[in-house]
Amino acid sequence: MLVTNVEISQYTYCERTERHTANVCMTLGDMFVTLFCALNMPENECPKTRANAFVRDAMRQLRRMPEYRSGRSSLELSKHVTAPMPLLA
Repeated sequence: MLVTNVEISQYTYCERTERHTANVCMTLGDMFVTLFCALNMPENECPKTRANAFVRDAMRQLRRMPEYRSGRSSLELSKHVTAPMPLLA
């Protein structure tokens, strides 16, 4: 399955736990999958680096789903997809 679009929303940072959280919505063919992602990284990390890390975590979660873990379907990120950053600045 090819991921053709990615949107990151509801981004937050918790100073106490030093954790970034967001929902990552991915478009796969005719369906949408929304995943909750959490990252442990410095608060002042570059927004592009954070966005790419959220996408990597969402892809990791998707690959653990039975339909992809079993090998029946493959999962790829389209070369045209870039990690969105507006909410992460």
